Amino acid sequence: MRQSSPSPSIQVVKLRQLQCLCAVAEADFNVSRAAVALHATQPAVSKQLRQLEEELGLDLLQRYGGRVIGLTDAGERTLVFGRRALQCVESIRGLTQESRGDSGGSIVLATSHTHAKYVLLPVIRAFTRRYPKVRILVRHGGPEQASDMVREGKATVGVISIAPRDRNDVLAVPFRSYRLVLIAPPGHPVLKVKTLTLERLSGYPFVLIHPSPLGVHVLEKFKRVDLDVDVAVEAVNADMAKDFVGAGLGIALIPSFAYSPRTDRNLRGRDAGHLFDPVTSSILLRRESHLPRYVYDFLETVDATLERRRLDSLIFSQDP
Repeated sequence: MRQSSPSPSIQVVKLRQLQCLCAVAEADFNVSRAAVALHATQPAVSKQLRQLEEELGLDLLQRYGGRVIGLTDAGERTLVFGRRALQCVESIRGLTQESRGDSGGSIVLATSHTHAKYVLLPVIRAFTRRYPKVRILVRHGGPEQASDMVREGKATVGVISIAPRDRNDVLAVPFRSYRLVLIAPPGHPVLKVKTLTLERLSGYPFVLIHPSPLGVHVLEKFKRVDLDVDVAVEAVNADMAKDFVGAGLGIALIPSFAYSPRTDRNLRGRDAGHLFDPVTSSILLRRESHLPRYVYDFLETVDATLERRRLDSLIFSQDP
């Protein structure tokens, strides 16, 4: 166990050392894989990690048989601050590029398949015409995964429905609400029911989008009134649910933006907004971070309410 060194030694911690610590954590503590990501050799990364521990006077890494297997408690805390420091450096670089008038860059979006296809696709199409030098990268994930990616700086923006649990370092900004639509194949008995009720719906096999916050939301609604749901099959997203419904496997509830009578000709839809709370879409942003001008333009293309002045007031607010 290392003895703590006097605090002045912390002043000589280098960004490269923090980069190595973060890279090793992101590589599941595989130092060789982290070295590849850093375009460095494995011995060089190991040396940077040892030097960081020596500078801080702390054991940051758990080792077994000469291999790194995890982080100590001190390592976990150092990783949080290390990521934050590297994110601040990226923000400074962004300010520099913006002051030079650079129009190139990238936007990494953490989102679901359903949001990517039905909400973001037309936005990306319009945006890339205006900013041909900006690269768009889409990373798949649910609310919690998207929040983690934004928090860790792996994604610029998260676009999700049903915001994840509160986190002081990630900001969730709602921008649009959607009603749920019940979909069924043509001729299904549920389409002839005059008034839809939860009790009526519980009598038919369901295609449930699960695991997902939407699926949990639907199940909880039935559970509150002591009704069971006959889940015939689970689908990972709205498109798969539509395919299963079209094949006659059951009925499903999906966000209204994912259903169109014009394109979904093998399905029929009925509004179910009176039975379920609307689905709210939100963007996720890292607090106290600099966003390039083109990111603000992208967000305002997503929804007019996501304008720069409003977002800045939230990103840099002292109240989490």
